[in-house]
Amino acid sequence: MRSSVLMLITPCALLLSACTTVTPAYKDIGVRSGPCLDGGPDSVAQQFYDYRIAHPSRGLSDLAGLRPYLSDALWQQLQAESRAPQANTFLQQDLFSSRNDGIDTANVASASTIPNTDARNIPLRVTLTKGSQQWQDEVLMVRAGQCWSVDDVRYLGAVSHAPSGSLRLSLEKH
Repeated sequence: MRSSVLMLITPCALLLSACTTVTPAYKDIGVRSGPCLDGGPDSVAQQFYDYRIAHPSRGLSDLAGLRPYLSDALWQQLQAESRAPQANTFLQQDLFSSRNDGIDTANVASASTIPNTDARNIPLRVTLTKGSQQWQDEVLMVRAGQCWSVDDVRYLGAVSHAPSGSLRLSLEKH
């Protein structure tokens, strides 16, 4: 009698445990080795551009200050470029904008209309201004764990100083 009751209870317990297994809303998509900022992709992108406006610099001169905003992969690529003894004019310009002369304002498009909350990367349009000039670029935000960071900038402005269409491609080309 006792063994037949156990034979009935064991499969029922297994069946119930299978029904109560909780699947997380998002899958673990890696970890981040650098510092992490709070906020979603649009919030972190806006913080990045606000920092760039408050701390104008060109090329690779402010890598330490930019670390919290940049993905591990982009950070490593920029670090490698900063150690390479090359006289490349692209690396002495504003790497994070289509235009060479920096930006005065930046307005990052909202990510609230993106339907997939499990997304690992999200491109966001950014409206940039310098004086009376206005243009758009696109910033690619990636998620590692719970952290969003800038992984690339796609140059969409009509006058671009970059040798390629994006920051990462321009770094690879030289």
